[in-house]
Amino acid sequence: MGAAHVTDWATIVGNDFAAPGGPDDGIDGVVPRWVVRPGSVAEVQAVVRAGDALVAAGLGAHLDIGAAPRRLEVLVRLGRLDRVVDHQAADMTITVEAGCPLSVLQDRLDSVGQWLPLDPPRPERTTVGGLVAANLGGPLRASQGGVRDLLLGLRVVGAGGTVIRGGGRVVKNVAGYDIPKLHVGAFGSAGVVVEATFKVRPRPERETAVIVECPTAREAAEAALAVRDAPDPLWIEVVGAGGLPDATGPAVAVGLGGLPAEVKHGGALVRELAESRGRRAVPIDDGRALRARLGAFDVEPAAALLRAATLPGMVGAAVEAVEEAARRRGASIRTVAHAANGVVRIAVARGEDVAPLIGELRPRLEKDGGSLTLHRARPDVKYAVDVWGDLGPGRELMRRIKDTFDPDGIFAPGRFVEGGERP
Repeated sequence: MGAAHVTDWATIVGNDFAAPGGPDDGIDGVVPRWVVRPGSVAEVQAVVRAGDALVAAGLGAHLDIGAAPRRLEVLVRLGRLDRVVDHQAADMTITVEAGCPLSVLQDRLDSVGQWLPLDPPRPERTTVGGLVAANLGGPLRASQGGVRDLLLGLRVVGAGGTVIRGGGRVVKNVAGYDIPKLHVGAFGSAGVVVEATFKVRPRPERETAVIVECPTAREAAEAALAVRDAPDPLWIEVVGAGGLPDATGPAVAVGLGGLPAEVKHGGALVRELAESRGRRAVPIDDGRALRARLGAFDVEPAAALLRAATLPGMVGAAVEAVEEAARRRGASIRTVAHAANGVVRIAVARGEDVAPLIGELRPRLEKDGGSLTLHRARPDVKYAVDVWGDLGPGRELMRRIKDTFDPDGIFAPGRFVEGGERP
């Protein structure tokens, strides 16, 4: 059934779980005609079979990531699918439904001394489905990896309402595709994720941090690389000037986790490295709180958040290029970089500065094999620029995969690769 037909959503999900969409349900200004809240996988299948253009959502904390939807008939909120399906503590795996908040999952794991070491901003408003669809993470990626590294299996409702399973206990993925990795960061453009299985790890007994002040961002990035190769840190962030209350200029924030003796030894190594460079090291007893604060940088007030990807060894040069471009324009920016994987996040205060900064910085980064994306932004800012930039040959491959898994074009049309359009 296409969007030209009138779907009786109440017959699918019940009268209490279907309502007309309103402004608060909009994604980048695109308001859905309907909002439905399925309570089972079978109901999700029925919603998909209706054939209307849809976007799946959890608690809505990360819908500002990605491009605007090109069409949006129905917003499918998965909050009723929130169960912890199975937790095998001895095998260190957990299976949860897509609407389960990450904070609930972590509380379950914490009760047995385990954790899923993924730390996106707003964990209490981040669902497992959103975690996978937007490929969310934070500082812990430096040592623990990202969603792709921890995801064992997925259950997805695909084209025609077919349930597709990949990974986990399944020996072979369908059609030769790695189904779990296909859906990570795809913004729901290839199907609706309804269940995920992760491998989990023992939670560190203690987590502290050390802040090392540096005169420039380049030196901070160099210090971060030195730290990465010495005390085996849990996470390393390069913070621009004014980004931390305990440092007036650029700094490196180093997280240390493990047994108390390990953490103490790691802290001593970081302080020795700092002193050998003539830099002040400030110990932070509650490393977990500092990590959460640095991770929340992505959602702090700003007109836009840009994400530059480069090599770890080029982080300092990238930050300096950003700062130089901002100074020339008189733009107010803040930066925090994941030093271990080369991702630089740039918060831009004024909307009018976003397009010029992207126009100047994106070609420079792409020339060196990097990228610059508009990660989060107000709708008016987002519609003025290309969200993704030049994806090269990968763009056509992504389009073909989209056509294979979504031949009718109903899953999050325009949110990924295709780009949105002004509503």
